[in-house]
Amino acid sequence: MIDAKIAATVCEYAKKAADERICGNGDMIAIRTKDGFVTGGKCPFAELTPDKLVEVKSGDAGADYALISQLFATREDINAVMITHPAFVCAVADAKATIPAVVDDMAQIVGTTCKTSKDASVDAVLKAIKGRNSCLIAGGGALTSGRTMDEAYTCALVLDKAAHVYICGTMIGGCKIINTIEAKLMRFVYKKKYSKTNQKNISEREGD
Repeated sequence: MIDAKIAATVCEYAKKAADERICGNGDMIAIRTKDGFVTGGKCPFAELTPDKLVEVKSGDAGADYALISQLFATREDINAVMITHPAFVCAVADAKATIPAVVDDMAQIVGTTCKTSKDASVDAVLKAIKGRNSCLIAGGGALTSGRTMDEAYTCALVLDKAAHVYICGTMIGGCKIINTIEAKLMRFVYKKKYSKTNQKNISEREGD
């Protein structure tokens, strides 16, 4: 039986993503549990309710959940995953481009860059997200993750903004990219100082 707090968390953030209109075909959401993970499967975020959630046991994931299963299995720092399809993010993903750190909250929450996988295979996506908490999926949308569902969702919003800035800036002559060292420092301070206690409190609220 799926924990009520976890079920409420997944449905809450699916609805938030739907309200922000960052959804599309192929959206997915999942949160780690003690025995595996809980996911909404392929149910559209706007229609997701607790009775439509599925609990997948570790090692029992089929083809539909292979990517999420492998991500949780190989990344202990990740407890929540979202795959969303904001319009500007999808445009960058279609071009197989890399989004640089064009805004400060991207450097903090997403990372110094966000790469696009060479294709939509599990291996390619896992390679693109290696050392990061987000990547774009070629021909698809954005895979964002976090220590909590709140962080994975926030990452999706920030990445959408960064993609918007990157595309619009490119159209008028280019973006001013944050220096790599400064971006890494911003990321370090965010992970180790600003967000640490906050994410711990959110994790307790989200359940499991």
